[in-house]
Amino acid sequence: MEKIDKDVTKHYYHTRIIPELRNKIVLSSSYGWLVLQDGNSQACSLLNLVSMEMIWAPPINLNDYKFCILWLPPSNPNCQLFFIFKDFLVSWKPGNMKFIKKEFRLEVEEYMSLITVNVHKGIIYVIVEPTVDTVFANLEDTIISFKKLIKRNDHTLGALEGNPHYDMYLIESCGEILLVNKIYSDCFGDQKVVYNFKILRIDYSKDGWVEVENIGKQAIFLSKFEGKFCNVSCSGLKTNSVYFTKGRNLYIFSLDDQSIKICLPCPIVNKHNSTLSWIL
Repeated sequence: MEKIDKDVTKHYYHTRIIPELRNKIVLSSSYGWLVLQDGNSQACSLLNLVSMEMIWAPPINLNDYKFCILWLPPSNPNCQLFFIFKDFLVSWKPGNMKFIKKEFRLEVEEYMSLITVNVHKGIIYVIVEPTVDTVFANLEDTIISFKKLIKRNDHTLGALEGNPHYDMYLIESCGEILLVNKIYSDCFGDQKVVYNFKILRIDYSKDGWVEVENIGKQAIFLSKFEGKFCNVSCSGLKTNSVYFTKGRNLYIFSLDDQSIKICLPCPIVNKHNSTLSWIL
């Protein structure tokens, strides 16, 4: 499989042939590792793109899974790989022979599906729809019993009210959880245009979300289903910004002045059959 590396700080790209990626689907990426699924056997593995170390996971049926999360790198004894489904999750620690299944128990009215999920310090945080409540649970429990943390009826959405077109991402950052809202303008058919972002953090003293207007020397990197948070002050990247993509295009949204820059970093990428993963 051909891998295309783009260095956004130096404005160039190069390609590499990596046999380990042949016929693989990238499910997630964290801590420099890719979570892969074989296109034929459906087997899952972890691949480090620096050392090229590969760790195979036990067999698992991933039909209808919603989210994939690698919590901590495999070198950490607390590392776990999670696959989140609608009503349960499965987890695996490298070295174990099988995945462990845990059922969900949600104390949320009218629960239908999960909008976004993340794991932080052994706690799983979830935003559910249609209520848009934020719930949490301890991953060590035998049954994952979610409790309501934040209700929708505070100013969680704020500027989103009246605009149904947005995506949500729960992101771990500097010891806390951020909620990043990607806001679209009115949609015309399948065309959605991003025009703003709203970033919030949990204020436990108020049991609610509070807006973050400036993330300082950090930047946020969004792919289709997940986001990353990183200090970029010495990298040449733009601080206090959100990097995201649509198709082959790379967009940079400035939280300073709400401007958006666009570029085509890798023109040779197949716009109909390619996958973006941020490796941080």
